[in-house]
Amino acid sequence: MNRDITNEERAIFSEAYQYFASHCSPPANQDEDAVAWWTAAAADVCALDQKWKDYPLMRGFLLAIYEYLEYKAKEKTEEVAEFVPEC
Repeated sequence: MNRDITNEERAIFSEAYQYFASHCSPPANQDEDAVAWWTAAAADVCALDQKWKDYPLMRGFLLAIYEYLEYKAKEKTEEVAEFVPEC
């Protein structure tokens, strides 16, 4: 176990994972519950961001997770091609 990781950093990793685990399946954007789902997801992001406001590590995780959830929702909505150029 790496002893250089602080208890706060360990908690941030854990809480970021828990946030992702509980929000890992966003609805397609056209689904009737999409607005309520995103409203709840955003409220949870704000709460974690506020809790860890002195730790930029959490904000980085939350931004990355939220962007990834948006990607997954767009993928379900078949909007991804509009945003991701083909290689």
